Amino acid sequence: MLGRKGRPKVERSSLRSLYSRIFRHRKSIAAGIVALILVDGLQLIIPQILRKLIDGLAAGTAQSDFIWRMGLSVVAIAIGIAFCRFFWRVFIVGSSMRLERDLRAEFYSHLQKLPAQYYDNTRVGDIMAHATNDINAVRMAAGMATIASFDAIFMSAASIVMLLLIDVRLTLITMIPLPLIALMMTKFGGVLHDRFEAVQKAFSGLSEKAQESLSGIRVVKAYGDEVSERKLFAERARSCVDENVRLTRIWGFMQPLVMGLAMMSSALLLLVGGRSVIGGSISLGQFVAFSSYLAMLTWPMMAIGWVVNLLQRGAASMGRLERIMNTEPAITDGPVEGEPSPAIEVRNLHFTYPGTDTEVLKGISFELPASSTLGIVGRTGSGKTTLVELLMRLYDPPEGTVYIGGTDVRQHRLSDLRGLFGYVPQETFLFALSIAENIAFGAGDLPDSRVRRLADIAGIAGEIEGFPQGFETMVGERGVTLSGGQKQRVAIARALAVNPRILVLDDSLSAVDTETESAILDNLKIEIAGLTNVIIAHRISTVQNADLILVLDRGRLVEKGTHRELLEKDGYYAELYRMQQLEAEAERSRGGGDR
Repeated sequence: MLGRKGRPKVERSSLRSLYSRIFRHRKSIAAGIVALILVDGLQLIIPQILRKLIDGLAAGTAQSDFIWRMGLSVVAIAIGIAFCRFFWRVFIVGSSMRLERDLRAEFYSHLQKLPAQYYDNTRVGDIMAHATNDINAVRMAAGMATIASFDAIFMSAASIVMLLLIDVRLTLITMIPLPLIALMMTKFGGVLHDRFEAVQKAFSGLSEKAQESLSGIRVVKAYGDEVSERKLFAERARSCVDENVRLTRIWGFMQPLVMGLAMMSSALLLLVGGRSVIGGSISLGQFVAFSSYLAMLTWPMMAIGWVVNLLQRGAASMGRLERIMNTEPAITDGPVEGEPSPAIEVRNLHFTYPGTDTEVLKGISFELPASSTLGIVGRTGSGKTTLVELLMRLYDPPEGTVYIGGTDVRQHRLSDLRGLFGYVPQETFLFALSIAENIAFGAGDLPDSRVRRLADIAGIAGEIEGFPQGFETMVGERGVTLSGGQKQRVAIARALAVNPRILVLDDSLSAVDTETESAILDNLKIEIAGLTNVIIAHRISTVQNADLILVLDRGRLVEKGTHRELLEKDGYYAELYRMQQLEAEAERSRGGGDR
């Protein structure tokens, strides 16, 4: 566990990473800094114009043309400042926006590479907080903090030089309070870092609760539990507010303290500088110019606090982002390139999910030649879905247990291996797109005729064309506007659209009646005739024509063979078949349809 002494090391590492990303946009930022320096340089001229004007007025030597010339000079400088200020904002703020874009793309790309087990153990709210607040904090550190830091360095150095040129003694006296500002900001930096970390953690919890409640809104309404959900959300929101208030207290305390120290400098100027004017050691114009330069010096001292705050936030956020982006994907490419043959072999497969102690699969072995159909049946929780996830390396099987095309799946490149598969998962997920776009997902642009053909094979085309907008009908988030059976059939069409060599149907006809299921399977026969097929089902009717049927129970392979062979064994499979025959007869007598 790191103490206060351990934290700066992490912080420095995060800052180095932040600065390295800023350095990638060095040309644009350099151009912006040049424009910023021009702005500051022009601002330094204005007090000198005021000095000449006031001294001329005080001496009675100022003429009308002189006053006009001074006034027009100020206007010209103001136009120059506006022009240069526009360009530093375009260059520096634009660079920070591009940095944000690149970081967001890199973050999202890395999330795509992480395996399924990462998401089993990571809250969606945490990821959303990283993708929003954290990346925004890095952008602010790369943009506004860069501006403020260079502005503070140049303006403080230039202002001190100008002050010393007017009066060395007065400069030393009025600057006494200003170093205290920098010292105070250094002391508060660590506290700001800790409290911003707490703010981000609270925001993650709030995001997680909001996502969970909205995703499960139908369950909440069905149970009439809105009051409890509002209470839980309010607790997370209160925690988020409390942490933000704790952060604001520090920042709110720092700002008045900085202003107070700046006012002390002004008070010293009035006290000592006023006497110098009366004593004649400096002119009234010099006093006004000195006051202007002192005000310019006060801003960099105040900017230190702002820069420290932004950099602490940016470093904290960069550290959080790096903890994810430095997470190495547990499942990586193997050395074998090229698309393998779709033949499947499993040898004495034992599997336990990472982080658990329960063995999900125990000694599974079978062979399935290419262009054959495998049926898998068994009770809920018997390991059926786990088996097909291991075939696709959504989870990594033990070495030497799962083979595709005669080669261990761990040896294949992921893109080559997964490119073989068309997968219809047990939990059907549709995107908030049109039906046509959902069918074409993963296959790129498909002709309308191909989309219609795939929908027809899946037994859903007629129902889609009955919708007011047909195939352009938006399905809503997670496909909520479609029934369970309709979603499953759209998902089957989507799997066929990628022209797979291995088609996996994971209980993907469970939401339709047996007659609709039979019609869909008849349509599929021609389309999947040359494919290697893996069909998981609870109904025997779905897999009875398979070349090989596996019967799983509590992770063990208890029976395997063809439909006829398994019926002759008169074991668990035969018992399940007889029971489902009786259920099918009862269902036909009631009438079927989507469940």
